Amino acid sequence: MLDLGAEMLFSTPYLKKQLVCPETMDQCFSVEDAGLYYRFLDTLSSIRAPAQRVQAALNGVAIARFYKPLMPQSWFFEPQADYHQPQLGELIALDIQTELLTMMVVETSPSATVCMSLSGDQFLANSKQLPTFAAIKVMNDRIISLEASYREEEIRKVG
Repeated sequence: MLDLGAEMLFSTPYLKKQLVCPETMDQCFSVEDAGLYYRFLDTLSSIRAPAQRVQAALNGVAIARFYKPLMPQSWFFEPQADYHQPQLGELIALDIQTELLTMMVVETSPSATVCMSLSGDQFLANSKQLPTFAAIKVMNDRIISLEASYREEEIRKVG
């Protein structure tokens, strides 16, 4: 639960074992959390439903602040020829051979990125399902810049 003040609590879809938040510790929405929330909200402006946009932004903050450290699980995704160093809050894609999954970057490092799924529930393999708002860490060589992908699509339309 994330205390948003004025009797507003937000519950994430994450299991207790996935989070590093002692139950006895009171958590309030900090100035840093607010900055991150608005950064994510701006990134998600293309989502038409305001409630979904808010839910995704709050889940992004919850992952960034409380999610246990993850080991990369890059083997589910296709390597990319163009290396992309993502920015915090950026919308990216990951290729699972059958389609591209839309993700939002919630934590970055020079070699790996923690992202949150914005796509519907997806099976990555027979044993692994990636639900909406799930967090996964991948090596940066798997990331597709949606901006670059969009530009390529526009160029194909013209030429």
